[in-house]
Amino acid sequence: MSDRMEESRSLDPCFTLYDMIPSGVIVLGPDFSVLFWNACMAGWTGITPEEAVGMNLFDRYPSLKNPAVMTRVNQMFSGGPAVLFSSMFHPHLFPCTLPNGTLRVQKTSFIPMSNHNKEIYALVIIEDVSDLTRQVRAYREMKKVSERQLEELKKAQDAVFQANKKLNLLNSITRHDIMNKMMVLNGYLYLSKEMDPGDPGIMSFIDKEIDAVEAIKTHIQFTGFYQDIGVKSAVWQDVAATIRSATASLITPGITLTIDLPAMEIYADPLLQKVFYNLVENSIRHGETISRIRFSCSGSGRECLIIYEDNGVGVRDDVKEKIFRREFFRHTGFGLFLSREILAITHISICENGVAGKGVRFEMAVPEGAYRPAGDSTQKAV
Repeated sequence: MSDRMEESRSLDPCFTLYDMIPSGVIVLGPDFSVLFWNACMAGWTGITPEEAVGMNLFDRYPSLKNPAVMTRVNQMFSGGPAVLFSSMFHPHLFPCTLPNGTLRVQKTSFIPMSNHNKEIYALVIIEDVSDLTRQVRAYREMKKVSERQLEELKKAQDAVFQANKKLNLLNSITRHDIMNKMMVLNGYLYLSKEMDPGDPGIMSFIDKEIDAVEAIKTHIQFTGFYQDIGVKSAVWQDVAATIRSATASLITPGITLTIDLPAMEIYADPLLQKVFYNLVENSIRHGETISRIRFSCSGSGRECLIIYEDNGVGVRDDVKEKIFRREFFRHTGFGLFLSREILAITHISICENGVAGKGVRFEMAVPEGAYRPAGDSTQKAV
């Protein structure tokens, strides 16, 4: 046995270094007898090097006699290339257990080598890939769970979409019917005024009724605008082009519009155009002294600020936040309330911080990942 130990070391004096690596290493003769058995194999199997050297490896481990294994090992000993047995198809060629009692998952290589007499030997390397295999299996299981959850989420989203679609249809039909009835009611009220113009008391009641009808119409129109927010998926939109499209019908010869923006896109609800329309329409309606409107842009940390300014009368300090509330509006306008809701779909905030008497200044803060250079389709929304 000592002669065989010496024979193995004569193949490569560095074999003693194999005792230091954390993989099993065996040197195998052409008759399948063990010439070297490193310390790692001894620790895994409980078989000492002295007990292992000289034994027939294939007799000790019958799993090696599998024809698929035997054929490839014999080809190697006949001058063929190295042989690799993957952990997927041959995980336990050398059965040995982990401390928890489960079998080690192994990747095994048979590598040909020769001594000075040109005799072929095999360097067998057994790598323990149990941890890696466990991690891969855990990853695959997590992936399956994620795919199932994603599929369930998609089904839920589809169900919500269909439900919203039906509700929107019902709302549209109901709103249309109510508006028709309101028009009829409004007509009768005006006819009533013409039929008996001599009684001031009746005229006063009819005027209040007409005002109530108009208020109801405003609220019904508001529900029509509001139900469209978030219905369609957000998209990348060229900011300058959207502003031009939104304001084309509003700008008159007495008002100068300046768009001082870089070529950029933001990720926003398709109703973004209505936001810019509302801002300009609000300035024209309430600005009183307005003659200039300007859109500009600046950076603020990781955010991009889109700034809207005019030179009108501005907004008083005590109502700067109230103007975004549904309850606070003049004429027919829910415009700023709707604008904030539209922007919030993609986490864009809006506030007013201008100086009263000098004009409005609305700042729309676009978060990182929701703005990009125009035409840069490689950047996705975060």
